[in-house]
Formats: sequence, C-alpha cells, structure tokens
Amino acid sequence: MAISNHERIGKAMELLRAGLAPFVERELQSTYQDRALAEARRLLPPDDRLSGNRPPAEWDAAALLKVMWDGWNEVFGRTLGRAERSLVQELRDLRNRWAHQETFSSDDA
Repeated sequence: MAISNHERIGKAMELLRAGLAPFVERELQSTYQDRALAEARRLLPPDDRLSGNRPPAEWDAAALLKVMWDGWNEVFGRTLGRAERSLVQELRDLRNRWAHQETFSSDDA
C-alpha cells in the first residue's frame, strides 16, 4: 500500500522533532544555564501542560517550533539568521496544516 502525502508529512515531523530537540535544548541551556527549563516553559502557551511538564528533548515539533519562534531574539537569533527564521515559520504553518488534516500535494510533501 502506498504511503499518502499526509503520512509523508507526519514522518517528516517526527524526523524534525528528533533532530530539532537536541538543538533547542542545547541553545536554551547555553543562554539560560540553570534557568533553561523555566524559561522554555515561559515561551510555551499556558494551556500546553503536556509539553510544559517534560524537558524540551521530549516535546513535539509544534512546541519546539513555537519556542524557537517566540525565543528568537533572546536565544536562537544569536546563531541562526533570517532565512532560518523564515523556515521556522514555514514549518509551523506546515505542521498546523498537517495537524488539522489538510490535504497535501506531492509538491508539498
């Protein structure tokens, strides 16, 4: 059975999470030292109790991308540029479309 474009995006989100989590955790630690987890939780929406109760290495792609976007000036903009920030926003949009079961073309996938 062929894999759907939606499933392809889902697998890409899993790979994104696996690759992004160590980077996000490292950058937060580098910036905030012993306050890293508290500062990361501050960047999450108040209703995201699931991610907020775990370390960033265990967060889903949505939480990681949100923390990157909202913490850009303080943390991630020190090592990444404007092009990467645009990619973060594009990935957030794609992840939201995927989570809301929108259809994807082969070009999107």
